Amino acid sequence: MGASVGIGGLIVGVSMLVVFSMAYQSIALQIDSGLDRIENADEPLPTFTMDDAELWEGAVVDITITSGGSGYSDGTFEPDPNTGGLFGTFTTSGGAIDSVVITSHGNYSSAPTLKFNCNVSCTPSGPAPTYTIDLGNVIYANLTNTGSATVSHDDMWLFVDGINATSFGDAFTSPITSELWFSGETLSLQWLNADVAGSNRLTLTAGSMTVSHMLA
Repeated sequence: MGASVGIGGLIVGVSMLVVFSMAYQSIALQIDSGLDRIENADEPLPTFTMDDAELWEGAVVDITITSGGSGYSDGTFEPDPNTGGLFGTFTTSGGAIDSVVITSHGNYSSAPTLKFNCNVSCTPSGPAPTYTIDLGNVIYANLTNTGSATVSHDDMWLFVDGINATSFGDAFTSPITSELWFSGETLSLQWLNADVAGSNRLTLTAGSMTVSHMLA
């Protein structure tokens, strides 16, 4: 009889330990879930503004040098006559222009003629340089991170008239080696060859925040 009572008590004790263990695990899971929710709630949401947005449909998006001329040294180039806003720099090899960098794309109805200016005195000779110019679309916009959150470019998406989602990282070329948008920072977007035919509105989305601006 005593042995039966002892075995029964042992079974009850084991059962209670199982119940307590299950209850502990349930409470621990609830605590972990609650802590996760608190941590997520503490993370600030992105907040930003789109200060302006402008579309230039005749921007110079590419210049290819086909013949570099002779007698040149490194310098700058501009349209001739100097209208439309195009500007850039060029480098030379053996007196011939071999590469150009566009620093301002300008806006034109037809490809402009270029004027090459050496940074130091030079005496070009022989045939003038020849080149091809491609015109395309460029969207300019200034975007300011007004919140406290740092946002990755990969978490930002651009839309034109609500369609054609494009990763911000694919459209934006950072002047520094960074893929982060810091609090208080203003990014100057130059989105080349954007698919914007007949478009009216530029939209930026990051997290739960979305802002739009009409294209001027």
